[in-house]
Amino acid sequence: MIWKQIYKLVSETKVHYHFRRGARINSDINESNHPVTMGTDDGPAEVTIPLMDVSSSTVLAFQNLNYSVQQGSKCILQDVSGAFHSGRLAAIIGPSGAGKSSLMNVLSGFNVKGVRGTILVNNESVDRQRYRQMVAYNPQDVTLLPTITVTETLLYAADLRMPSSVSKFQKIKIVNDIIALLGLEKCAKTQARLLSGGEKKRLSIGQELVSNPRIMFFDEPTSGLDSESSYQIVSYLKDLARQGRCVVSVVHQPSSDLLELFDDIYVVADGQCMYKGPLDMLPATYADVGLICPQYYNRADFVIKMASKNCPEPDKIQKLKFQMKTAPVQNGLNDRSNGTPKPNMLDECESRSQYPTSQWNQFAILTRRTFLGTVRNFTLTVLRFIGHILFGLIVGTVYYNIGDDGAKVITNISFIMLALLFIVFANSMPVVLTYPLEMSVFVREYKSNCYSVGTYFLSKIVADFPMMIGGVTCFHIIAYYMTGQINEPDRMLMFWGMAVMMGWYAQVYGFLGGSLFPIEVSPFIVPITLLPAVLFSGFFIQYDELHDVFKPLTYVSVFRFAFEGTSMSAYGFGRKDLDCSEMFCYYRKAKKVLEMLDMENSCIWVDVAGLTFIIVALHILLYVSLRFKVR
Repeated sequence: MIWKQIYKLVSETKVHYHFRRGARINSDINESNHPVTMGTDDGPAEVTIPLMDVSSSTVLAFQNLNYSVQQGSKCILQDVSGAFHSGRLAAIIGPSGAGKSSLMNVLSGFNVKGVRGTILVNNESVDRQRYRQMVAYNPQDVTLLPTITVTETLLYAADLRMPSSVSKFQKIKIVNDIIALLGLEKCAKTQARLLSGGEKKRLSIGQELVSNPRIMFFDEPTSGLDSESSYQIVSYLKDLARQGRCVVSVVHQPSSDLLELFDDIYVVADGQCMYKGPLDMLPATYADVGLICPQYYNRADFVIKMASKNCPEPDKIQKLKFQMKTAPVQNGLNDRSNGTPKPNMLDECESRSQYPTSQWNQFAILTRRTFLGTVRNFTLTVLRFIGHILFGLIVGTVYYNIGDDGAKVITNISFIMLALLFIVFANSMPVVLTYPLEMSVFVREYKSNCYSVGTYFLSKIVADFPMMIGGVTCFHIIAYYMTGQINEPDRMLMFWGMAVMMGWYAQVYGFLGGSLFPIEVSPFIVPITLLPAVLFSGFFIQYDELHDVFKPLTYVSVFRFAFEGTSMSAYGFGRKDLDCSEMFCYYRKAKKVLEMLDMENSCIWVDVAGLTFIIVALHILLYVSLRFKVR
């Protein structure tokens, strides 16, 4: 019954909206929480967009912003000031390397290291957490989860960015309205990996729009798009600004047609401001210092030419920069009445709720999303299971029925080591190849205050665990019985437990490698760093044959504990004499096998404790690496 209600609600809220150049959302920004009416050729269609209280305007003002890297040796921004207003679409333009993206990163609050200056919202100093709740930042290259559809992406964004008090029905309606607003109806059920460049840009905008931000930043949203798609994207930004938001976008060399959509322009050159104000006043301001824009010349091209290092009139440029530096900030910091502003860019947060929803809800939402993405990922599901099953069949065929043969003990030990190696590499490498692509999604959502690092960490481990156990179990059942291992439930369970712990270790190790290194490097580093642990496992060289310098390394080798544990499950605990297919078998007694392996005094619980300690240590290192990433 509930599904029928949801379907009815979704059907009622669907709106067919086709974007046409020049079409605009007709909204009265003096009235809040009113439906936004969009006109089409077929007649008006009413779409309720989650508007904020637009009766009060928003002014983002900043003064004396300085940004340095490499411990202050390189200055990217030098004493830049300005203000952006709600209801007006602002563009940040300038030549390559001028500091446009750096200014965007600083203003968005995503980059605070090496930054000095002051940022105010409506003449008030805002702490960092509250500021991030007010601001949405859409970087130039937004990574989307490839196997999640457009609708699912927006629904998960709504779950993470909206309070738990908002009902599921309201979230569904908001998502459908955003899909209609951005013209994504035709691809609503399409996975993100199959979207075009323009559709991905619009979907990334929709993710930020879900949280109903007061201030929105976009870093080159038209990058890589054709002229028509670029015009559509900027038109969408214009619509968002007209709803009462403060919308700022970095645009790289816009055309004349595209430039006309912007209300305000902020020009950056060599880390300094060359112009700030309305687009219409730009030619007159430049003319005041003797820089005349030719008639019918693209104003953006003229500005970028003047801002380049090859400008023929550097004295006039310096005069313009000084003029912009000393110009007052309208409705900004200069209007403050309570003294000199603090030098800090953004103060640390005060005691307030940082996330829209509870930690438990974050964990449940992230676990569902991660599990869904994992199930749909061909590498992490189909290839993993097929690989475990096929290799289990191959190993079972090659080592067929050797487990209880005293003449083939050495071969059976080789099978045990080979099984452990396969489990580790088969469960670590798929994660290494896929996880680095997801790291940018994690960093962006964390900095948008969607969830905490601990919640994401736990959900990632839990969501991928069933797939790992399923693959290891398939391999274990096939290989264990085809190789003729002793058919005793407790021994089989011990062997399976060791295999699962190695799979768990491999999974976390893959996550750690994928989080620390880029995808170009991690597939090489992870296998290489595993080889020393294999060398000191006790299989290739026995413990008593090692030099005294290397013996301590066996106690930190995960393969030593796993190999010892699986060997004990096969030949320890008073196993009866093995069968013999030849006239004489030296290793017919299981005790002889353990003596040969130097394991006669070993305890399987020590091996379990050693594996547990290493796995826990890896979890701690993974958490620390995630914390390091977001900083």
